[in-house]
Amino acid sequence: MPIDQKYKKFSIPKRGGGQREICAPIARLKVLQRRLANVLYACRDEIDSESGLRPLSHGFRREHSIITNARLHKRRRYVLNLDLQNFFPTFNFGRVRGFFIHFNSFKLDEKVATVIAQIACFENMLPQGSPCSPIIADMIAHFLDVRLVQLAKQTQITYSRYADDLTFSTSQRIFPSSIAAPAAAGVPEWALGDDLVVTIQSAGFIINPGKTRMQFRMSRQLVTGLTVNAKVNIRPEYYRLARAMCHALFENGTYHRPTAASLAAGQGAEVEMITSLGPIEGILSHIHHVKDSIDARDELEKRKNATAARKLYNRFLKYRYFVRVECPLIVCEGKTDNLPAFQPKLGVWNGTTFTSSVKFFNYTNQAHSILELGGGAGDLRYFFIKTRYKQEIQSFKHRPLKHPVIVLVDNDAGAKDIFKSFNTNYGVAIDLKSADPFFYVTQNLYLIKTPERGSDGVSCIEDFFEPSLLNTKIDGKKFNPKKDHGADGEYGKFIFAERVVRPNADTINFSGFGPLLERICAVIDDYATRGAGT
Repeated sequence: MPIDQKYKKFSIPKRGGGQREICAPIARLKVLQRRLANVLYACRDEIDSESGLRPLSHGFRREHSIITNARLHKRRRYVLNLDLQNFFPTFNFGRVRGFFIHFNSFKLDEKVATVIAQIACFENMLPQGSPCSPIIADMIAHFLDVRLVQLAKQTQITYSRYADDLTFSTSQRIFPSSIAAPAAAGVPEWALGDDLVVTIQSAGFIINPGKTRMQFRMSRQLVTGLTVNAKVNIRPEYYRLARAMCHALFENGTYHRPTAASLAAGQGAEVEMITSLGPIEGILSHIHHVKDSIDARDELEKRKNATAARKLYNRFLKYRYFVRVECPLIVCEGKTDNLPAFQPKLGVWNGTTFTSSVKFFNYTNQAHSILELGGGAGDLRYFFIKTRYKQEIQSFKHRPLKHPVIVLVDNDAGAKDIFKSFNTNYGVAIDLKSADPFFYVTQNLYLIKTPERGSDGVSCIEDFFEPSLLNTKIDGKKFNPKKDHGADGEYGKFIFAERVVRPNADTINFSGFGPLLERICAVIDDYATRGAGT
């Protein structure tokens, strides 16, 4: 395949104005680049461990972020920021290849280094959009870090780098002129010192002349977008903007945000209307990540006395998952419950693959923590009963409710409190022997039990796998669905899900799940007759 067919080019607006060209690799090449990136991340972890030195860069590095970068510069008299121009294009094919040949921690054979450079480069540079460009660029830029930290030590200031963003700070009364100095008396602009400029240019980088800024203690100081005057934090106006976006979204399903061009020009009037939840979710996730990182309280206290930012994020996630639900959502009782959706009404089969038309609530991402929905009968009871699902849903003026939310529980003793709560709060009569295919609760909320078995009706998800699969031994241990983890010659649901079901999903016979899947189909049909927004 010709090299120009291995990438798709498109542009996205820069926050500071202008356009950034993205070169996105095709799927197969992206997989290869991601594998290369994973190997390089592991290599760098080993290099860092052997050196025992504190990393100088904070971008594209595990356990490092804009937060760890900003912390180094809080409560300083001076904070100097500057950017490197055209960061990724700076690394051409020869530079990438030469790095893997000559860098002491690699010293690869020339043919191997050539292959790596061929995988990583496009049009003689590291492309923005490739999974391996960030780690390779950051590793090569380490040479610059070493030189700049030496210069910083000579002048007794602090240095750090996040991608192409360089920061120097100090509380000395006078900022070292070899790093930067006022351009002229009475003029606010600062000029970079000759020593700094020569050091950067001799390492093969170019300074962006329009991005140099000196920030003083008495004014707001920003490092990688975070305030650092007293502590690392989100800019107040950034949070206010997120709050305004959410208010508009919850009112009418759309929201506005300033365009990149208007922000670059210092304006705020030019806005774009957005219906996608992606942008605002990214903003709220970023705010939560920063504020949660600087909150020293334990998780229980954070939940008990939640900050305004956490409450806002919680409310958005309820809107996203339960109000603006894009297809039927199934909330299983357990994190490891295994439920295939191979049923004609629940997806599309194209002859080779099945595309499901339902989704399962993801217990592995951040949402379950913010929503306090961690799996288990107790959490389900708390979330859907104690938090007053009906009142929560009705608090949103915009509530399309196009699809049902289906709570799926094992029909066993652990669900008795859930059944009792639904009966008490919503008048829904359920017990272990109830044979109804589903139970409508309120709004778009339904409850389904695993189909009844035997005289007492008791059943669980695992009962619907074939006996031969349930008899699979792992490390000589037998499966016991009543255990959470392996012990005493037995293993529990988590190991069963991860080491038995997941690796063999393509060959497992899921026909035993037919009656349960039919119950899900019955819910979807029932909700269609009730109409969205019930």
